[in-house]
Amino acid sequence: DLPEGREALAAELAARTVDDDYQYLLDLVRAFVGEKRFALGVQLVEGRQDPIDVSRAYAWLADVAIDRLTRATLEQYEEAHGRVPGGELVILAFGRLGGEALTHASDLDLVLLFTGEHGVESDGRRPLGATQYFNRLGQRVVAALSVPTATGALYEVDTRLRPSGTQGLLCASLDSFAKYQREDAWTWEHMALTRARVVYGSEDARAAVEAVIADILNIERDPQKLRKDIPEMRAEMAEHKPPKGPLDVKLCPGGLVDAEFAIHARQLELRTAFTPRLDEAAKALTTAGLLSAGFAEAQALLSRLLVMLRLVAPDDQEPGEAAQALVAKALGQADWTALMAAVADAKKLIKDAWDSYATSKQEPSK
Repeated sequence: DLPEGREALAAELAARTVDDDYQYLLDLVRAFVGEKRFALGVQLVEGRQDPIDVSRAYAWLADVAIDRLTRATLEQYEEAHGRVPGGELVILAFGRLGGEALTHASDLDLVLLFTGEHGVESDGRRPLGATQYFNRLGQRVVAALSVPTATGALYEVDTRLRPSGTQGLLCASLDSFAKYQREDAWTWEHMALTRARVVYGSEDARAAVEAVIADILNIERDPQKLRKDIPEMRAEMAEHKPPKGPLDVKLCPGGLVDAEFAIHARQLELRTAFTPRLDEAAKALTTAGLLSAGFAEAQALLSRLLVMLRLVAPDDQEPGEAAQALVAKALGQADWTALMAAVADAKKLIKDAWDSYATSKQEPSK
């Protein structure tokens, strides 16, 4: 069965934590996540669950691992450096984790922030200024999530979506993040922000970060600039990241990237349907008549296919007959031929939705 939710997974992990040793905890979390990933993979192979529900459970699992390892890292860190009065670490998830749609092979797109003032020092026996304090802490958190131990690897962590990319601080203050997003961020960074979700932080810190994100997303934008920037970004991506194989349902024309661009363009231009979950955004835009009927279903079909293929055909090449039958059954199709026909229809519908935006100078085509 699927996990009942994040809370149930967190409680199960907590019940297994019987030792305060930090290295032991790293191993334990890796073993726990590996076990649950395997169970979710079996559910996909056996066709017991909707792949979209499984992808959400993969995200819950990552949320729980992030929370537990961050708390443990912070406890150890505070022994030497204390706490920064009025400040705390906040972790934002972007991309597939932000949208609660991980696959078996997804990495974690994370942005680390801290609340409070720059100039405050921590109160421990080895005090640090706030910026240095939280950046060192952030490095340790990323290491806890990504460094292989004797039990194996956990996740690949990508922090390049932070302000100013790899040239910027790993952990920026919330104030500087807000200033950057308002004054210096590129259109693609605001597109990425539509899928941002807080995965670590107190209720007050979460509310503060979510308020900043809502303010940024609801800025009135120049439609003509968006219609120039967004198609240019998609064209550049197509040039530098071509499809890896015949079943690359992300990067192919009419694939999931085109679906994301079609959704995000309408979200930003019309300031509507903001939710990190693309399936919910697609449904809201379709209901509002801003995307064609069937778009949400087409996007969901390709999302389900991606989840299955990451497990059984990670090279994006056509799998063997047994895997073809497995994937077709999981997606509710009679056979592989029927599935490929449905996928072709879905890609055409998505491509039309993207092209209608990319080539139009008027209001988004319905």
